[in-house]
Amino acid sequence: MNGVLRAFPVAVRMIFTDPVNFVLAIFPTLIALGIYILSIVAIYRNSDHFSSFFRGYIYTADQATLLAKVLTGILIIFFFFLMSWTFIIVVVVIAAPFNSLVSAHIETKLVKKIYMDEDQGKALAEVKKGMGQIFVNEIKKLVVIGLMALMAFFFNLFPPLYPVGFILVATLLAVQFVDYSWSRHDLHFGACIKDTFKNILPYSVSGAIFLMMVAIPLINTLVPALATSYFTVLWLHRQKKIDLAP
Repeated sequence: MNGVLRAFPVAVRMIFTDPVNFVLAIFPTLIALGIYILSIVAIYRNSDHFSSFFRGYIYTADQATLLAKVLTGILIIFFFFLMSWTFIIVVVVIAAPFNSLVSAHIETKLVKKIYMDEDQGKALAEVKKGMGQIFVNEIKKLVVIGLMALMAFFFNLFPPLYPVGFILVATLLAVQFVDYSWSRHDLHFGACIKDTFKNILPYSVSGAIFLMMVAIPLINTLVPALATSYFTVLWLHRQKKIDLAP
């Protein structure tokens, strides 16, 4: 459990006191909000098509227009519910390349080693070139998380196995963000598995904390960046690359 609590203030400070990290943290959220807002606007603007559809079945134009407005309202309300269910997932996917930069930038500042080229233009070009692979890896992780979530659901069908399912999901959430450090240091699969089991307790406990944060509106939009910062700090501490003094 060494460093689990002491990593939090460091992680928060690395996001909110560093302009680069702060911009990288909020940018994916703004993109996701833009996507949802544009979708809602598209639904509203296409209400005329709904009206035209109803006119084929209703003789009164006013009634067709009224039904179209009701349908548009229902769709917008449904979309808001859909947004609340999927927003954090969309932010996580969009944030993948940005979080990779956040993690690298934090490690650079804390360990005092240059992992990114000093030429920022070249560094961004390298990130763009690898962005496709980053998204592919993120999708793979989401698939694995989905499968593990099904396993956790199965465990939750049996009360004695509730803790197993919860620990499994919490650990998977942690691993998703620790993976940025693993990838940057080219850890092979066996080393990643070894690191997970070696740190199963701190990963599962801190993962559980972030799981609870996901359920809090507004705060959950910052979870990807905060979790990236936190697990980068925690991983560096557990690898004895930095010391989190009490």
